[in-house]
Amino acid sequence: MKKTHILILAGLLALGAAAAYAVGGRQPVAVGAATLHVTLGGVAGQKGALMGAICNRESFLKQCQYFAVQQAGAPHELNFTGIAPGSYAVMVYHDENNNGKLDKAASGMPLEGYGFSRNARGHWGPPNFDDARFDIKPGANAIALDMVY
Repeated sequence: MKKTHILILAGLLALGAAAAYAVGGRQPVAVGAATLHVTLGGVAGQKGALMGAICNRESFLKQCQYFAVQQAGAPHELNFTGIAPGSYAVMVYHDENNNGKLDKAASGMPLEGYGFSRNARGHWGPPNFDDARFDIKPGANAIALDMVY
């Protein structure tokens, strides 16, 4: 398995665990003054759930601060509330079979879609935080990203 795939999977599996944590009703209490609307392009299919997380530099590809889960039926979007303004990156994956994890082939390649803010793509690994970074300002914010399958 290529190092690229291992690192991407590690980050997305952490997202899966975080999203499952949020679905269980134990999501941290939101205290921020911002919202984020994420429109997802290229979602393949209507089955399952779209799992998303917003991370700061320290938590990127690890345990993120903010989570959103949405059924994969159209429209393909995620909404986050109570975000503290600042610099963040978004990670998303499509849990097509609702098993709470990013499924992968024996080779380590993801079998379900994923995406990062600013459509960041890694070279020999996941994108770095700065490639996916954007600023969330107080009030309403919106971005779009494309899923990769």
